[in-house]
Amino acid sequence: MAGRDVLIVDDDRQVRDVLRQIFLAAGYKCVLAKDGDEGLQVFKAGRPPLVVTDLKMPGITGIELLQQVRAVDDDVAVIVLTDAADVKTAIASLKLGAHAFLMKPINVDELLIATERALERRQLLIERCEHQKAYGQRQETTLGRADVVQRDVLIVEEEPGIRSLLQQIFLAAGYKCLLAGDGGEGLKLFRRSRPALVVTDLRMPMVTGGEQVPSAGIELLKQVRQEDPDAAVIVESGAADVRSEIACLKSGAYAYIMKPIIMDELLIAAERALERRQLLIERRQREEGV
Repeated sequence: MAGRDVLIVDDDRQVRDVLRQIFLAAGYKCVLAKDGDEGLQVFKAGRPPLVVTDLKMPGITGIELLQQVRAVDDDVAVIVLTDAADVKTAIASLKLGAHAFLMKPINVDELLIATERALERRQLLIERCEHQKAYGQRQETTLGRADVVQRDVLIVEEEPGIRSLLQQIFLAAGYKCLLAGDGGEGLKLFRRSRPALVVTDLRMPMVTGGEQVPSAGIELLKQVRQEDPDAAVIVESGAADVRSEIACLKSGAYAYIMKPIIMDELLIAAERALERRQLLIERRQREEGV
């Protein structure tokens, strides 16, 4: 199948039809399956690069489908759809290789951004693998070495308790941490140290252009990405604000995470954000002949 083919697996016919309309309007070709068993058969027959599956289905569940399609093709991009009652299982799907889980009801922009990121990740991993095969052991001494991937994080959070909690989480996971209490301090630290990863609250004080900015996280995101397009940024928020979430994603944030923070979700997002950063750097180096 072509690079913009998607297999939609959901036992709710109405949901399947809505998803199909969304993807067709965005230029994708769609194949539909009414449950996990049919979805697995369709996948084996056509090997679409992307699978979008409901988590709860009769027969083969979404997480079982994820495991089985990745056993067939570990490059496949998978997005899991779920509701609030299944967050623990959704986190498990990330650990098993899903690119993302999205909460119902589905937001069109969020779905399409996740889709593009999932397919981008798939393509970048394929390119890396092909390059490693072409250059063999030379690859071990040039691109993609684990010891050259930065694991430093700038945590920008107004609330001291949350800032300390985030620091403990990242330190325990082997990261080096920089801390800032507002957007202005965060930008200064970023410019001074150029960390690979920034985790910032959405709503905190920041003065830019002489004016106080209420949602400073998105302003910090924009300035960081402008000064370093390779920077990985995760935005956290305590309010369910879909408009802000989409604005952050469109401005280059890797992920938008709701408080209270789920440690596994945060750390998986951090690893994936740094992975994407490294893969994009490697692609640019290959193109430049470095």
